[in-house]
Amino acid sequence: MRIPYRQLVAFAVALSLTGLLSLYLAKTFMGRAIRAVAQDEEALRLMGANPLRVKQLAFAIATAVLGIAGALLIIIAPVEPTLDRAYIGRTFCVVVMAGLGSITGTLIAALILGVAESIVLTMFGASWAPAISFAMLLGVLAIRPQGLFGR
Repeated sequence: MRIPYRQLVAFAVALSLTGLLSLYLAKTFMGRAIRAVAQDEEALRLMGANPLRVKQLAFAIATAVLGIAGALLIIIAPVEPTLDRAYIGRTFCVVVMAGLGSITGTLIAALILGVAESIVLTMFGASWAPAISFAMLLGVLAIRPQGLFGR
């Protein structure tokens, strides 16, 4: 099996970025504050953090990750105005399957879904590949409604 270097580079960067983001959110004060601001803004204020500043930092991190993801997508596939339509359904399936808020779970769910889609694509054709995403999503929601890695 031959895997192009551009896909390996994109995978390696995405894997390292996921690890770094997960470590940042788990080990630093601001990372924990980002996770806490969604739970209870007033309690975060009592702990000495400014919720507005935390939200601004979260937005900045999300924008930086989005920019890196876009750059990685450019080296893998051609860019066109309707590119979002090809990925939005799969992205939704991955995030819900992983469980909202689970960064590592999102990476694992994306790998599971990608392998499943590749197998279905090879065996049954391209028209069945998107259907497996939603079939797997419905299966996960039926068995474990909070997602595979949700709390």
